[in-house]
Amino acid sequence: MNVVIMSPHFPPNHVNYSLRLRNRGVNVLGIGDAPYESLAWELRTALSDYVYVPDMTDYDAMLRAMGHLTSRHGKIDRIDSQNEFWLEIEARLREDFNIYGQKTADTDINRSKLGMKTVCKTHAIPCAPAAAVTSLGQVSAFAKEVGYPVILKPEVGVGASATHRVDNEEELVRLVETLPAGYLCEPFVRGEIVTFDGLVDRDGRLVFVTSHEYSGGVMEVVNAGASLYYYSVRELDPALMKIGLATVAAFGIKERFFHIEFFRRPDDYWLLEVNIRPPGLYTIDMMNFSADVDLYDMWAALLTGQRLPDPPPRKYFVGFVGRRRTVPHIHSHEEIMARYSDRTVMSQPIPGSYANAMGHHCYLLRHAEQQALSEAINFIMA
Repeated sequence: MNVVIMSPHFPPNHVNYSLRLRNRGVNVLGIGDAPYESLAWELRTALSDYVYVPDMTDYDAMLRAMGHLTSRHGKIDRIDSQNEFWLEIEARLREDFNIYGQKTADTDINRSKLGMKTVCKTHAIPCAPAAAVTSLGQVSAFAKEVGYPVILKPEVGVGASATHRVDNEEELVRLVETLPAGYLCEPFVRGEIVTFDGLVDRDGRLVFVTSHEYSGGVMEVVNAGASLYYYSVRELDPALMKIGLATVAAFGIKERFFHIEFFRRPDDYWLLEVNIRPPGLYTIDMMNFSADVDLYDMWAALLTGQRLPDPPPRKYFVGFVGRRRTVPHIHSHEEIMARYSDRTVMSQPIPGSYANAMGHHCYLLRHAEQQALSEAINFIMA
């Protein structure tokens, strides 16, 4: 079996995916924008071939890289980046090389926020209304229809980048006169953001699931430059499980990780967005710590055709705390470790590309009791 892992700079999680595939007898091939000599030794032991593509957004160069690997190793069975930014290029390559998985028609829907809402309407999944907008006048008209506040966001985007809340007409005028193409407007939904995260096999059967709750909205955190935390729960609300499974089925998610965000309202859940890739940064590690599993290996097992057992139980609450250097926290790193080292499973700087959203230094914590986890989180955030 030939699997291509494409990645800019090959962060640690991509090394994990590659190693687990290799350990299961897969021929692991790499495409990346870093010279081979600069790759971590551990990664080089996992890859049997590698093509250096300085600009991975150059589709012709990516085609040539795939053609080179095909000529040397035969048909490619899978290609994956596990990264939102590259999903469109992955899909095009799957079409051009007849590879199983998401194609362009799929990503046109599940990377587009308006496309997601079309699926929601078809499958009766609650979500906020939205409209494509390019001018102040269009936003104003939509806001008068649904009421302020409203949210302006890119129609295709990752996280809360370039997303704005507008509370009234005056703020709207100050914010923008003309929006670039590809923006949408939707009403501000009052509710807490919770996630439905997991992995399904090639039949769409759930093999792992969890949910994460946040200290605040990512949009508010990014715009305010605040530190943040989020944590996984041990027991999922049955209503969340029901709508989560319905969403996985509606979007036809198979043999993939998923990261789905919902607004939890007083009486129901509304879909915020669907991401057909793993949750970001160290969240897969959090999921592993929550149930003492190895999701990197579980994913590799699915690709090789192994049928996995039903989802394992979650034994721990697991929390992420991201602290910013610009926020004056009370307690030092040394004080944190002296007091809560028994609950800390990871402590390290956050890579620069994630720092804007997630902070500069993170702590992963776990405990079987939520109160004990919350105590440590509150101490670090103080």
